[in-house]
Amino acid sequence: MSTINPIGTRSGPGAQRSPAVDLTLSRKVLAAARSAAGLVVAIAFVWLLFSLATDWVFVSDRNLTNLMRQSAITAMVALAMLVVIAQGEIDLSVGSFLSLCVTVLAMVDVSGVATPWAAILTAIAMGIAVGLWNGFWVAKLGLPSFVVTLGGLMFFRGLALALSGGRTISGISDGVRFFGEAFVTGPALWGFLLAFAAISLVQLRGAARADQRGKTILKATAGLLAVALLAWSTLSYRGLPMPVAITLVAAAAMAWTLSNTVWGRHVYAVGGNRAAARSAGIPIGRHLVVGFVLIGIFASLGALMFVGRLGSAPPEAGLFLELNAIAAVVIGGASLYGGTGTVTGVLLGALLMQSLANGLSLLNVPTAYQNMTSGIVLMLAVYIDVMSKRGGKPFVRL
Repeated sequence: MSTINPIGTRSGPGAQRSPAVDLTLSRKVLAAARSAAGLVVAIAFVWLLFSLATDWVFVSDRNLTNLMRQSAITAMVALAMLVVIAQGEIDLSVGSFLSLCVTVLAMVDVSGVATPWAAILTAIAMGIAVGLWNGFWVAKLGLPSFVVTLGGLMFFRGLALALSGGRTISGISDGVRFFGEAFVTGPALWGFLLAFAAISLVQLRGAARADQRGKTILKATAGLLAVALLAWSTLSYRGLPMPVAITLVAAAAMAWTLSNTVWGRHVYAVGGNRAAARSAGIPIGRHLVVGFVLIGIFASLGALMFVGRLGSAPPEAGLFLELNAIAAVVIGGASLYGGTGTVTGVLLGALLMQSLANGLSLLNVPTAYQNMTSGIVLMLAVYIDVMSKRGGKPFVRL
């Protein structure tokens, strides 16, 4: 039987839940969904569904290795996209620039007048130049990054098609293909796995604090499980694909830099509250330019892995890459409003996106429906982000 308490609200078995309680529950659910643990659960659920649907072909060592190679390029670009988004900006041109970079890298490599290393350095130099170009328009001239990079999306794609004539460039040298086709094996692989296991165990230093003990132990355990899965899929097949090794090294360096340097703290400060960052004397323009330069460099590395894996440079390279990278960052827990995001979340977000694409491909689902699925996942991730900013409220009264 419900009663009326002294302050006029109804209590008892028949009482309605307070809106404040509902919002608190909504916040907890959103926090769980956007956490690394929530992403791991989502990935495990997706893997289980595709494993059952493909008679366990999805979790075979060969397919998992292929899945990691497919995820590496998206993850590489998404790592730098995290820096840009954490500062409250966005880059829509990265897929088209990767296409241009793929074309130029292949043309220089097959020309016969330059070594593979010269072709690689040319691609990286292009990444730096494009980053400076985008950063100049955004940081110095004050144009919205959405407009600047939308123009780049059209310009770079058109330039790539003009240079290649719309044809696939083949005949890539072994020196370039090494970065997409090679595998890390033997003692080098064991050293790689042990190094990442040590990185996972280092996190246990935070277990000394009682308020951080549970979270720290969970992170270390998750890291060791990831290393175990990586060891199983690589040791039982051909080894660790070179693109995956490059991406993981870049991720470790990015994670340490964002967490342990002044620059990393400034990245989140610029996106979290730009007015406060300016008052604190943080050089906002310089940080924005560095963010766009980083995404240019990481996109050039992605282009190197792409050309090396395919052994050719097709004109449609990098199509929708910018959307997949943005989706990986947002699904990984970063906010499009800036100020948040983690490298672990980015890697898990990229793995989730590519797991969906890989599983649907194994089921022979047409590419059109794969793109539709990716679009829906991106919309849901952004909606969850918006809900978290509204305190868990699913709707806004207009």
